[in-house]
Amino acid sequence: MILKATAVLLPFVALIAACEPQTGGYYPVDRQVSQPAYIDYGTIIRAHRVTMQRTANGDQVVGAVTGGLVGAIIGNQFGSGSGKDLMTGAGAIAGAVIGSNLATQNSTYQSTAWTVRLDNGGQMTIIQATERFHVGDRVMVVQRGGETYLQ
Repeated sequence: MILKATAVLLPFVALIAACEPQTGGYYPVDRQVSQPAYIDYGTIIRAHRVTMQRTANGDQVVGAVTGGLVGAIIGNQFGSGSGKDLMTGAGAIAGAVIGSNLATQNSTYQSTAWTVRLDNGGQMTIIQATERFHVGDRVMVVQRGGETYLQ
């Protein structure tokens, strides 16, 4: 019986070990940039708090795996023979769905929308989770790949 439970849970444990938490939406302000695609300079003219929704799937994956493990353990307590195996599988599936949903609830965070008047006359708003800057500060706007952030 313990051997069956171990065989069922082992893939979930391996999956958890392979998961790396992701934050989504955060760009370090002290990132070292080598050969960025585009750099401009400007002055921060406005800053306001915004509520952001996490977009990373890392929380969902961890929630699903953890929920699946808990569901499998609980499901394994019921039935006998092949019924026990079915209950273990059903518990794992139900736990994965519940865990994924719970992980995405309350997945908002506070950030700051920084509006910058660029030296070239344009204007840009960058959302970046940092309190490092203030209205009136001179900043460097770095655009590289799909990322835009202030330094």
